[in-house]
Amino acid sequence: MIVLCVTNCPPGLRGDLSKWLSEINTGVYVGRLSARVREELWDRVCTYIKNGQATMVYSTNNEQGYTFLTHNTTWKPVDFEGITLMQKPVSMSGDTGQGSFLSRGFSNASKYEKISRVQNAHRTSVDYVVIDIETTGLDYDKDRIIEIALIKVADGVIIDQFQCFVKSDQEISGNVEKLTGITKDIVDKQGLSEQVAFERVKEFIGDSLVIGYNVQFDVNFIQKLGKRVNEDIIIRKTKDVLHMVRRELDEVPNYKLETVAKYFSLDISNIHRAQEDCILTYKIYCELNKL
Repeated sequence: MIVLCVTNCPPGLRGDLSKWLSEINTGVYVGRLSARVREELWDRVCTYIKNGQATMVYSTNNEQGYTFLTHNTTWKPVDFEGITLMQKPVSMSGDTGQGSFLSRGFSNASKYEKISRVQNAHRTSVDYVVIDIETTGLDYDKDRIIEIALIKVADGVIIDQFQCFVKSDQEISGNVEKLTGITKDIVDKQGLSEQVAFERVKEFIGDSLVIGYNVQFDVNFIQKLGKRVNEDIIIRKTKDVLHMVRRELDEVPNYKLETVAKYFSLDISNIHRAQEDCILTYKIYCELNKL
């Protein structure tokens, strides 16, 4: 389920949105789209809304059951221990109606939060796992995983890595071979069975926070893999680096992993392989945390 709210929206974009979503009130659209179409539609909104504002809420498989995206708004989604909350501007006392707001860090609550962050910085960081997969296509119901990579991070340092190919009865298209360099022959000779691959992934992740670039895509495929082998994996907390990029970076032409990696001057020579994309996601996450 998707709810999209826009203000100061150009007529052309409004008409475009109506092709995919139902407008139930002025500037309020609802509908149900695939993850790929939703991502493309949001990119289009951010590109063409100009000085307008946009907020999207959509269902996802996290602890809350939903998440937010914003563009050109004063209300911003912020991560709080794995849960996304909306940070809104607070009017200053004696506000004359000119749109004055408290700056970040002005309130006592914000000061206490900052003190807590500083104190926690000297403690052992909570482990998290970065995930990336390569697949035969974009539909987790029909397509199959061909490669999985995971890296485990503690105190900001990579402490463990896992990578495997995954066997399946599906062919690998020429486009996927060209993009990834992974062939059916490589997968058949070097790959693990879906059962073994799932067990290794489940053991590696444990109960860690899972981070990824458009992480829900990876999680959906992993959970579907589990259903096929009659096992289950519980991923309680996820963090999407793509959402962080959209929130923090306004000057990039698009939000593809390759584009963002170039923005941070990261090596992309082996991009579109799971292990390399995992490491790029980890490095981008580290760079974003410096901002």
